[in-house]
Amino acid sequence: MAVRTQKVFADDLQMGMFVSGIDRPWRETPFPIQGFHIESREQLEKLQHLCKWVYVDVRKSRTPVKLTHAQPEYSFVSEYFEEQQRKNGRETLNLRIRTMQNDYPYKSITSLNAELREARKVHRRLRERIERVMGTLIHDGNASIDQLRNVSQELVNSVIRNPDAFAYLSRIESHSEDVLNYSIRLASWAVLCGRHLDLTREALSDLALAGLLCKIGYTTIPPEILRIKGTPTPHVQEMLKWSLVRGVQLLKASDDFNSRVVKLVSHHLERYDGSGFPRGVSGRHIPFLAQIIGLADYYENLVSYDFRDQPLSSADAVRELFRLRNQIFDGFLVEEFIQAIGLYPTGSVVTLNDDRLAVVVAQNKARLKPRVLILEDERKPWQIFKRRTLDLSAPDCEDFIVASCPALPKDSPHRSKRYFRQVSNF
Repeated sequence: MAVRTQKVFADDLQMGMFVSGIDRPWRETPFPIQGFHIESREQLEKLQHLCKWVYVDVRKSRTPVKLTHAQPEYSFVSEYFEEQQRKNGRETLNLRIRTMQNDYPYKSITSLNAELREARKVHRRLRERIERVMGTLIHDGNASIDQLRNVSQELVNSVIRNPDAFAYLSRIESHSEDVLNYSIRLASWAVLCGRHLDLTREALSDLALAGLLCKIGYTTIPPEILRIKGTPTPHVQEMLKWSLVRGVQLLKASDDFNSRVVKLVSHHLERYDGSGFPRGVSGRHIPFLAQIIGLADYYENLVSYDFRDQPLSSADAVRELFRLRNQIFDGFLVEEFIQAIGLYPTGSVVTLNDDRLAVVVAQNKARLKPRVLILEDERKPWQIFKRRTLDLSAPDCEDFIVASCPALPKDSPHRSKRYFRQVSNF
């Protein structure tokens, strides 16, 4: 099949070329979203000022477009590392954790639709159990961890069967502003990373349980403080940090005290460069599973509305994590975490090249070309009532993602119950 569109750097554009896509939302530019011919020097300079690269329609262009050889599929990490370097990084990491790895990698055994039904049930039970544990803690001063063991194992089983289901819930259906859902989202990212690293079920179970309990110290903070949404003040930030110490004390006082889980909880705020809390330990002195939980916590904090006025998109959060590699997080672990969740995790909101808003509903082998469901289509607004998905990896699909957006806020009109029931049944 002949090439229809070609990616061209803005500095290489010429008069007469037909621009069909740009590297930013169309609404941020003065150009028409249906595409246009470059017909003036002023137009060309404006395009070069606003964009780094564009997509040019080869057939519609009046000027021949010099085609380049096909490039390998883009990966965020591969922009900075050669394939051999990344391979060596994974092998180095495997040597550290070989005692807690499976002999064979996990494989998805259920479809996303089927697993979403089970994941919702698990999520509901998780929420009920956490509420029960916290209620017991508030009234009796004793945390019964055993109440969470079985249901946390169900989370592990769900992620093992299909890693995209809980990722979808974490980004869409479970997105709400309270500590319970924050803990569930944190735990799901941690288990997702652990599954990618082929950790044993026992290790994944510890990850899930510690992820669910790592914010239990928040129960010691006045409720009115936690109800304040947005970026915490320095005083509140200090209260949140010190709640970890009180949370660890509560876990140690519980009847079913688990030293492994408590150790992971107590170390999840430690940082690779020694700048963490409460002990300031660094490097490999931080338990490996605690590093995963800390990384998942940091990522969820970047993309959620719980403790931020303006959360980051998933792509921007990934870039921030990558910037911090070998500083507050182990560089090899950051790379694997990025590979595990992807640049556009299932449930991410994205903008397409023609300015349409969409949500990622399934991953493809080409991670930058997932399957998406259209949320907004100004050209055909009636389609909000009709399911319409696009497989961006299809040979005849000319649409592509140009930007990642923050998660939908609680009051978003797209979050109606009926509409998202259709999303989950695409």
